Amino acid sequence: MTQDRKFYTDANRETWEEVADRHRAANQPRLLQEVRNARYSALDPVLIEALAIAGIADKQVIQLCCNNAKDLISVMRMGAVRGVGVDASPAFIAQAEELVAAAGLQSCMELIVSDVYELPDRLKGQFDIVLITVGVFGWMPDLPLFYRVIESLLKPGGHFVIEDMHPVLLMYEPGKDGAASTLQWSYFKQDPWRDTEGLDYFEHEDYEGKPAYSFMHKLDDILMGGLGVGLALRHFREIDFDISHFCQDLEQVEAKPPLGFAMVMEKPA
Repeated sequence: MTQDRKFYTDANRETWEEVADRHRAANQPRLLQEVRNARYSALDPVLIEALAIAGIADKQVIQLCCNNAKDLISVMRMGAVRGVGVDASPAFIAQAEELVAAAGLQSCMELIVSDVYELPDRLKGQFDIVLITVGVFGWMPDLPLFYRVIESLLKPGGHFVIEDMHPVLLMYEPGKDGAASTLQWSYFKQDPWRDTEGLDYFEHEDYEGKPAYSFMHKLDDILMGGLGVGLALRHFREIDFDISHFCQDLEQVEAKPPLGFAMVMEKPA
């Protein structure tokens, strides 16, 4: 890192705040209708499989970087008894509050505006499952500290469940105006990306935005990070379909790279 951790997390919070209205326009009206259905789920089968390994029924779940909490609402529909969503962006937490209310889950869900590195102490040791979904690892400037936060939140015997972009995918640069995505970056890149083209990955409209900073974390960094804080690997699966709205054309190419992965790690009882 060329700056301290908080420089990056503060900058990224401002970038997400800036794009929140665009995401709201693209998604919120539809989601407000969909979450009213008791069978609603935004989760794909690979993540459902990972959550089933951890077990959802009667569990307490926290999702870090929850965005609008549609994934956490989906987990609650699977039988969890308590859900806590954390995001640094007040604007996305506001969208999440609307969705939770529409789903009728206010009594069993809590939403918190917080930097994930600065969570309230009252959350420590409270959760059966810590969940992160697409893109979260890439926003983390300090992966070892992030894993220490995760370990601190878990009860003994609890599980860390992940579905995220595969780090190999981050070697590619999306094509412009329908052009093919191309290999441009080293898998061993150490300095952060600085992006000012905005985070509108639904409408794919570039705009001059506040700078966002993302980071390459190799697969060994991700695996060893969990093992390094005492978590045990229970499940790992690579994904060949688009889960990220990033370089979507790669889903169709013959020489397809891994596009994502799902993983379950367990804290010793």
